[in-house]
Amino acid sequence: MARLTGDFGVDFSTLDVERVEAHTWDSTALGCPEAGVLYDKTNAPYAGFSYLLTSGSQTWEYHATADDQITVRCDEVIGPKPPTTNITVDASLSTSRSAKLMRKDSSTGELVLRREITKQDLPRLIDLFDIDTNFSSAIQCDTIFRIDFETASGMQEIEFICAEDYTRFDVFWSGLQGRSDDLGKIVGPYLTGDPIPQLPPQ
Repeated sequence: MARLTGDFGVDFSTLDVERVEAHTWDSTALGCPEAGVLYDKTNAPYAGFSYLLTSGSQTWEYHATADDQITVRCDEVIGPKPPTTNITVDASLSTSRSAKLMRKDSSTGELVLRREITKQDLPRLIDLFDIDTNFSSAIQCDTIFRIDFETASGMQEIEFICAEDYTRFDVFWSGLQGRSDDLGKIVGPYLTGDPIPQLPPQ
């Protein structure tokens, strides 16, 4: 309610809670996925609540985790639904026999093997990319990392993190770009102690 009042100028005295319902969702998007973002589904279902607020003439729907740590206003992130892409389906990742984490070598600029993805983490990666979302066209980016999936139809490469902004988990595949902060939870342990590589001078 405070955000509706502070950010959008809605008169607090007109607001009322019209409905509160318990819900479970299949990802950390809490039923309100943002375009181009891949969400974690590892611990699904995610329990929480949906709230419908009203001013009498307008309504706003919020979804929140059970502990209220994450709250999403659905009409802020859900817009028209353009065509979607599912990387796991389109790249046949479910047929992957193995995957390798590649990392840019700062002296050569080439991507080299960092570590093999474990049999435990491979299904987690496949599941992470198994979401229908509308990605944007990829920007120019010098990627630092890449995951090479060995699928039944050949190698599939998913690159991530731009050297220009290594604080964001931008993901690149087949000319498309999205974001997956949850990818860091899986690959983070593989990179512990690694410095962020610098590109060789031009």
